[in-house]
Formats: sequence, C-alpha cells, structure tokens
Amino acid sequence: MKTSVLKYLKMTLLAAMIVNLSACEVEIGGFWDDDNIGGDYYNRSRDLCSRTWVRSYYDIDGNYCWQEVDYYLDRKGVDFIRIEYRNGGVYENEYRFKWNWENAAQTSIRMRYGSNDESYLDDVQIWSNRLTGYLDGWDNYVVYQGRY
Repeated sequence: MKTSVLKYLKMTLLAAMIVNLSACEVEIGGFWDDDNIGGDYYNRSRDLCSRTWVRSYYDIDGNYCWQEVDYYLDRKGVDFIRIEYRNGGVYENEYRFKWNWENAAQTSIRMRYGSNDESYLDDVQIWSNRLTGYLDGWDNYVVYQGRY
C-alpha cells in the first residue's frame, strides 16, 4: 500500500512539473528589439534613427566611395552608395533593408537586405554625433558622421 501511494505521489509530482514547465513559454524573437524594456533602459533607437549616417573611404582598388545610411523607427532603412572609379566612371545605388537590434544592450544591429543577404554592425557606439562599430567582421571598423 505504501509503495503504491508513493508511486502515485511521484507520478503526480512529475505531471505537475511537466505542466509548469510547458507553461513557461519564452518569446525571444521580439524581446531584444523592444524599445520599452524597462524604466532604467536607454533607448538607442531614437538616436540611431535621428539622422543620416555618412562616411567616405577608398576601397581596396583605390576608388573613392561615399555611403549614407538611414535607419527608421519602423525598422526599415536605406543604404546609399556612390563609387567614383579611377577611370572617371560613377556607380550609384540605393539598397533597402530591414533592421533590428541583436542583443538587449543594443550594441549589435542586423540589417537584412534580402533573403540571403545580411549585414551586421557590432560593438555599436553612438556618441558625439558619431556612429561607430565593426561592419561584417572585427577587421572592418567604421566611423559614420551624423548629418541632420
């Protein structure tokens, strides 16, 4: 008798644990990108979306490049690139993307240009009208200047 009561008690406890564990659903998809996580939380999205971010550089072939990136609060963005080739030719294109924060500290941005085309800006810092970070790898540090 004692054995069967103990057996049923164990089964009841096991069933209760299973029910409790299945009730703990954690939705990770929207958490990191929520701009209203708490009172002490610093919302970086407003700073990111408050201006156009501009940088100029020379690519590996010596061509002059100009880039302007706009982030919008609706999680869409525009990436404009102008390349002035050394032979005098000019190439301009505008790329549309969707973006989101990849971590709770809002220091990593994922930009989706298409189904198989993603870009990341990691170690994001926004300060003194500058946006800095590592674009698609730790060997490509970029500095954007804000333009209102």
